[in-house]
Amino acid sequence: MSPRPALSARLLLPLTVLTCLAVPIVAAAAPRAGQPVAVFAWSTHAGGAAAIAARSDGELRSASRSNRIVIASSNHPDFVTRLYGAGALLVIDATMAAACLSLFVSL
Repeated sequence: MSPRPALSARLLLPLTVLTCLAVPIVAAAAPRAGQPVAVFAWSTHAGGAAAIAARSDGELRSASRSNRIVIASSNHPDFVTRLYGAGALLVIDATMAAACLSLFVSL
């Protein structure tokens, strides 16, 4: 009977596969300058994601009913940085967000 492989050896293949699947998704979700983005807020307190977009000089395109997710755009090259500075939880490409969330959230 052969010895069992170490735990690290048994985890190597699943972690490699997971990484190979995650990298293209993360790359596709990365916001692009000048394109609409989906802004996710921690909560709806103090205006939620719409207020975050407004504080970042963004133009509101669409909002979810709960106001935790909005689609916004801006011509400022540092718009994504401004959104995070204003309190955004996550900022991703709006097209990717709409495709992923269309079954769950009305934008």
